[in-house]
Amino acid sequence: MFLQSQAELALGSRFKALSEHCYRIANAAYRATGIELDAHWFPVLRYVQVKGPGTVTQIAQAIGQTHSAVSQLATRLVREGWLVRKSDRADARRSVLDLSAAGERRLAQMGPVWTAIRRATAALLARHAGDLGRALAALEAELAGEQVLREILAQHARLAVAKVEIAPFKPALREHFYRINAQWLERYWSLEPIDRDVLSEPEKHVLKPGGAIFYALADGEVIGTVALIKDAAAGEYEVSKMGVEAGWRGKGAGRLLLDAVVAEFRRRKGRLLFLESNSKLGPALNLYASAGFVHQPALRPGSHYARSDVYMIYAGKPVAKAAKTVKRSRGR
Repeated sequence: MFLQSQAELALGSRFKALSEHCYRIANAAYRATGIELDAHWFPVLRYVQVKGPGTVTQIAQAIGQTHSAVSQLATRLVREGWLVRKSDRADARRSVLDLSAAGERRLAQMGPVWTAIRRATAALLARHAGDLGRALAALEAELAGEQVLREILAQHARLAVAKVEIAPFKPALREHFYRINAQWLERYWSLEPIDRDVLSEPEKHVLKPGGAIFYALADGEVIGTVALIKDAAAGEYEVSKMGVEAGWRGKGAGRLLLDAVVAEFRRRKGRLLFLESNSKLGPALNLYASAGFVHQPALRPGSHYARSDVYMIYAGKPVAKAAKTVKRSRGR
């Protein structure tokens, strides 16, 4: 190829060509898996999915694109129903971009194909590690063919049918406890000091005091996590730090995690199981209610979280009596 003969002088052009190859393969993977998405839209949509609402300026700075390019794309994504414009609560003179309800639903199913793309890309890079010049030539040759797309689709076929499995805490999985929970916490609020402590040192703050941590895995990928934290009062436990990675919702991981933590509570013959949450998290609250958690009329005394405005107690048969006892004690 001519650009290869120009060596480092054409590095930017070669990277641009590589970028177009990547977009082409990603779009082919989307089409092959029945997904109506243009790979060029990914940075903007993924930013809003993970970080939450943002201005055009914030998004452009975060993803390294021009304000004009992001503004034009945002207009198209609003027109096609992926995004909506909302007034910025911090400054009513400007607007922010957020996912529409339809956009939320569409992206909630993207976990398998995105993970397949990541896996195939990582394997591609691993095959050509070493000298960058030779590696670029090999990358260009391979991306021009169909092998990477075939690998993506093979990985997707595995991931699309993978059953979610629940596993206990392992040191090798520690980083995912922080990653998954920081993702949803930072989208809606910010990490409070207690969040940073628990997520950074789960052995110290969850396991050593007598709690437990569970992970949801799909074909070896950690897609969710939850903690059972032992409270200071005898026999009392808290369901905490429960999250499922964006893009992997809809496979039942949240319910399996919740069932696992309830089963562990029962195994320990606990007296009271409770959780604190926020009214913004409607789907999560519905999940808790379906599993037997009941809203309480007032917040838990001495709550650790500034964001908490929901207090729920597990009302399953093993702890129904305890729930009534707690309700009376809170009135004193």
